[in-house]
Amino acid sequence: MKHWVRRPLPQHEEINVVFFRGISTDALTRGLLAERRLPIAYGIGEDWSVIMHDMLSWESTDHDLVPYGQLCRRGGELAVFVTEPCVAKAHAPAFEYYRAGQLITHFSFEDLSRPGGGDPHVLVPALTAAKVIGSEAVIGDDDDERTVQAIAEFLSLPELDMP
Repeated sequence: MKHWVRRPLPQHEEINVVFFRGISTDALTRGLLAERRLPIAYGIGEDWSVIMHDMLSWESTDHDLVPYGQLCRRGGELAVFVTEPCVAKAHAPAFEYYRAGQLITHFSFEDLSRPGGGDPHVLVPALTAAKVIGSEAVIGDDDDERTVQAIAEFLSLPELDMP
């Protein structure tokens, strides 16, 4: 199950989990470091790979969002899970999907029915089938996990095994 959507690394708060393909681990790492985001963990897969990094900059005054579109130009793809956008305020996770530098879709797990991006509704069929949105939605304690599962299946993301 996709239980990592909140607090994937218990010793760290406010972590982004970034699945990527079509871009090298080195290029993504260098891009994150240029944005003052510290990569914490990574895994290399056959199709998609994953990197986890601090959401916030190591500079205390920099709370800007990471410009992921600039990090995946020329055929790259990024599926970004912002697992704890603000631990202190208890905001829900968020998701962003980029292809070739363009933001395809994004939404907060607090309101899946209000996506944005160039093709905001690309995940609607998968989220509807998972019954997290739509007229047959079933609200429960596992909404976050079902949402991540639907995204992972739609994009063929690998299982992220976390303790």
